[in-house]
Amino acid sequence: MIEDAQQGKLKALFVVGENPLASLPSSSGIHSALEKLEFLVCQELFLTETAKKAHVVLPACSYAEKDGTFTNTEGHIQSVRKAIDSVGESRPDWEVFSALSVMMDDPMEYGDIKEIGKEIHNLLPGTRTLGPAPLSARPDLPVIARYLAADYQRDLATRYQLPANDLADGANDMILQVSQSLFHSGKFSRKAKGLLQVEATGKLYLHPEDAAQRGIGEGDIVKVSNRAGQVVTRVGLRERIPRGVVMFPEHFDEEMRCLLPYSVDPETQVPYCKVARVRLEKMAET
Repeated sequence: MIEDAQQGKLKALFVVGENPLASLPSSSGIHSALEKLEFLVCQELFLTETAKKAHVVLPACSYAEKDGTFTNTEGHIQSVRKAIDSVGESRPDWEVFSALSVMMDDPMEYGDIKEIGKEIHNLLPGTRTLGPAPLSARPDLPVIARYLAADYQRDLATRYQLPANDLADGANDMILQVSQSLFHSGKFSRKAKGLLQVEATGKLYLHPEDAAQRGIGEGDIVKVSNRAGQVVTRVGLRERIPRGVVMFPEHFDEEMRCLLPYSVDPETQVPYCKVARVRLEKMAET
């Protein structure tokens, strides 16, 4: 869709629960793609970076304001129960979709969430009970079995390689991994005052021995660089970080994303931009 928007083939985009301007690096071309759209709609809880660019913003409810279920990666179906009334003019996603479908002359009308649940249960009998779905209700099992076989090894060897297009291999190169912090989830948790008291900014974490080899100590300022650019940040030392790896929390990675190469998996079409080769250089305090 990014490529189509850049080429003028995609003229309108409806973004629900995503903030591509904050999650994708500039190398993905997302900024120019959104600028070329004739119409951008965002369905969101907050006025995110992407929502600020939208022509229309539809206010969505949070998880605490709606009923329903969610299915985790193990196939377990779990209930979500409404805890508070909807804030302001926000609406559950299903209500927004239903209203839009009527306006587009392709009605998907439901009275409440229970009607949607009944339709799901009738179409997918394995979803009628909470907990793990029975094997008969898992159409993805043949796919899983295939990847557990020899194809998995081939897949791992050919598709999941560290990108090397952002820096020449050097003796002092390190692998930058943008990953989850223990204290945050996505970008929205940065709006929680309590969590910000625990972790308010991002640091570059590395193993103490890697730091000692470079004359770097806890709290020092370093320049992280590769051919794509450079970022200045503070350092934290953690023994659990593997040697040769530096980790930066993705919840604060706005500047760090300029160092990340961007690629799209040819089979799944999923974008990947979490790993890069970088060099570290200790900087003097200003």
